[in-house]
Amino acid sequence: MKKTIITILAAISIFGFTVTEAQASTWHKGMPKKMRGTWKVPHDKIFHSGAKIGKNYYHFCANDPDYLNNTKYKYLGNKIYKINGYEPFYTKDRVNRYIKLVSNKHMKVSFNINFKKSNSPLTMYKK
Repeated sequence: MKKTIITILAAISIFGFTVTEAQASTWHKGMPKKMRGTWKVPHDKIFHSGAKIGKNYYHFCANDPDYLNNTKYKYLGNKIYKINGYEPFYTKDRVNRYIKLVSNKHMKVSFNINFKKSNSPLTMYKK
């Protein structure tokens, strides 16, 4: 019995013992596949607002464009994603957007994580 314990301890000390943990909330490159495509804002007949979301960008066009390039995302739970990307027009820096997927064809976009207290979370539907 002592011999096997000593053998196991010797093997661990020689080869090392490492434990790898999976990080569930790490940053991933690009945009989630569920969000990609063309989205539109309902009942917007003046500006025809909508978003085009690709593999590595989020482009929202209305009277004031909101572009994010070189995006990365983090899943926060409860169908909420934190999107981080380079904003080339105003801040010329990396900024965050929060997107809540209500269903496969319905999402809400906000500048902060609290969708209920947000001034006006933008509701979009897939085209």
